[in-house]
Amino acid sequence: MSRASLLKSESVSPTAGIHVVAGILAKREVTYVVSSDNILLGAIYKDSLDLTPDFIIEADKRSIKAKDLMTLKEGVPCISPETHLDSAISVFLETELKELPVLENDRLVGILPLRSVLKGIAEALDTVRHQQEHEKRSSTILQSINEGLIMIDKDLIIREYNRAAEELLGAKASERIGSKAVVKTRGGSPVFEVMKTGKPRFGVMSPLADGRIFSVNYVPMLDNGNVVGVIQTFQDITGQEEMRSQLLSSRDELDRAFALTLPNSRVEHKLKNTPEYRDVYDPDNGQITITEVIADGGYKHVVNALKVLADLNNKGIMSLLGISKDVLVQSIIFHDLGKSQPQFEIGQIVDPLDEFEESCAHAERSADIAAHFYQREDDVIWLIKYHHHPESQLPADFPNHLRPMLRLLKLVDGLSASLTRRNGKITLDVDGTKVYVYERNPHPDFDKSRVVDLFTGETREIPDYPDTTG
Repeated sequence: MSRASLLKSESVSPTAGIHVVAGILAKREVTYVVSSDNILLGAIYKDSLDLTPDFIIEADKRSIKAKDLMTLKEGVPCISPETHLDSAISVFLETELKELPVLENDRLVGILPLRSVLKGIAEALDTVRHQQEHEKRSSTILQSINEGLIMIDKDLIIREYNRAAEELLGAKASERIGSKAVVKTRGGSPVFEVMKTGKPRFGVMSPLADGRIFSVNYVPMLDNGNVVGVIQTFQDITGQEEMRSQLLSSRDELDRAFALTLPNSRVEHKLKNTPEYRDVYDPDNGQITITEVIADGGYKHVVNALKVLADLNNKGIMSLLGISKDVLVQSIIFHDLGKSQPQFEIGQIVDPLDEFEESCAHAERSADIAAHFYQREDDVIWLIKYHHHPESQLPADFPNHLRPMLRLLKLVDGLSASLTRRNGKITLDVDGTKVYVYERNPHPDFDKSRVVDLFTGETREIPDYPDTTG
């Protein structure tokens, strides 16, 4: 039904008879008396007539018109289309009416039922309730996280300050919320940078006056694409930084200690200037994609090999007859000294069979260097020269007593390559003459677990170890 026809059913002309008025009031609480151009003249309320079910209009009242029964417009509570809802509610409360006429330039343009107001209020309250629940959940989350959180607006006024921020900074949220944040000058603060660019900053190191170090993230708050503030989250990483510094210091000490075992600075220089490459292997074509250039890869490869050997030593491998720690250490130091590497760049795709020198060639060269320039003992020379040869290709005069150490050197060399070049993960166990290797390697040829018997040379695959670690 149109608004015009609806108003017509709710209103009468001044000359409408009492029977017309009675017919409308039998269905409604009020009818409005309007002129021909819909100007409100008055209203007739149901409770002003005795409209009982057996109501009968007496003959002498049948000539009464609507204008004779109406309350004049001046006594009719009205509102305009611009009336605020709060004001309309006040009128409903004062009059206890169930609807109010809406007038524009004295013309009746609509009716505002009380039920519509109540429905609107209920919907608004429901929206407020959901918003409050959402804000409560959000507040609970903010107060529960372990990172400090401060939210500031474009005027640098603090709008949020969680429990972790209180504990880390020693200030109450009640003291800080609403106050101005203390930040560095515009040229030195990530806050202004993030507000200007709209791009976040992560992991900004921020030393405090008390000696603590915070790691701070700055994330822009956006409203329709516009930056309206910055959220800072931070945590105390003083302990981690101290540990990192200690690890770096320990690594430097280990490097210096390892350097002392080298024959001279030229050996160290050669190892630190022999690159290794991290890559991704494509089993479909046998090619590799270079993902990282390790400038001092030769040095790291030797260090990792010594670490693997140290792990095996701790597990008792050096207690076996025929296994000499000194011979193995010297063999590891010199085993790649004659290696010549191609120069690759990140992203380059190569066939390793075409690009890398035959491993037996650089093994023989390394053995010659160890023998003629550094006068290493014969056992070391034998191991270096043949550590890339299959046992079936060993010369007839290869000393049998070196075979267990040759197998161990090959194993250690391969596992170090896994650690250095492919970020592999390994776990080692020793049982008598057997070494159990549990390896995770991106290269499918080496991604397996196996057991090697150093005395017999037998190698076989075994089930994976349930907790392989690096």
